[in-house]
Amino acid sequence: MGYKGIFNGLLMAALAVATVSCDEIGEDERLVWTDPADFQFTNKVVLLEEFTGHRCPNCPSGAEVVHGLETWARGHVIPVSIHCGFYAEVINNTAFSTDFRTNAGNAYFNEFGPDAFPSAMVDRSFDEDMVYINSNYSTWQADVLERAIETSPVDLQLDVTRNDRNLSIDVTTAVYSTLGVGLSLQLWLVEDSIVGAQLAGNEIDYNYVHNHVLRDAINGTWGEEIGVPVAGSTVARNYNYTIGEACKPENCHVVAFLYETASRGNVIQAARW
Repeated sequence: MGYKGIFNGLLMAALAVATVSCDEIGEDERLVWTDPADFQFTNKVVLLEEFTGHRCPNCPSGAEVVHGLETWARGHVIPVSIHCGFYAEVINNTAFSTDFRTNAGNAYFNEFGPDAFPSAMVDRSFDEDMVYINSNYSTWQADVLERAIETSPVDLQLDVTRNDRNLSIDVTTAVYSTLGVGLSLQLWLVEDSIVGAQLAGNEIDYNYVHNHVLRDAINGTWGEEIGVPVAGSTVARNYNYTIGEACKPENCHVVAFLYETASRGNVIQAARW
């Protein structure tokens, strides 16, 4: 079976799952993609940015797809959940009083303009001249596979040392071939295992576990421009960052990625600590 066959097979698997309601999927029956024997991952690590919210009734179904992709890809997919827009709004004195929104997340919502929730950007890839946002979660894995078979022209290494709430972050980019475009380096703080309310269909799950939630943009909303790296060059950066009191340090991770500065799209490579 070639890549096109694998691509179609994964698509059909997801479409089949999409016909099953959320309450029929048990904790031990989550969708898990198996790795076809002839599929070889490259050095490419794919970034999946999911627009979501705790008042979004269909978002748990999207999260199930993300979980399956993350399990199947074994480190080759990095999901980040961006809570923003109407469905992320807080209603005080209710189950939805926790605010998962961030200034950076609000900026991405305004910049990319998702018109449905949940929706996802995979590597901020383009459809013609615009970053493609896919609101059909049953086809997210097809978008991921399309990027996962590519080879990235850069290697991105992320080394983080944590001392309580203080992080020392070293990022190293080794460039294999000249891209000819300016790149920006983005660092995010994400947090797993946040227990809180989530609307699921017509019911409220008061003990829903929110994972890979965007908590902060460590080096600014749009990161740091690193210029036009040339083949054979190495770009190194160091950052010191203090995790805020609203987060549990033991559940936090750092996500780094490189994207084209001018378009704010086309993620070249990603890494996670």
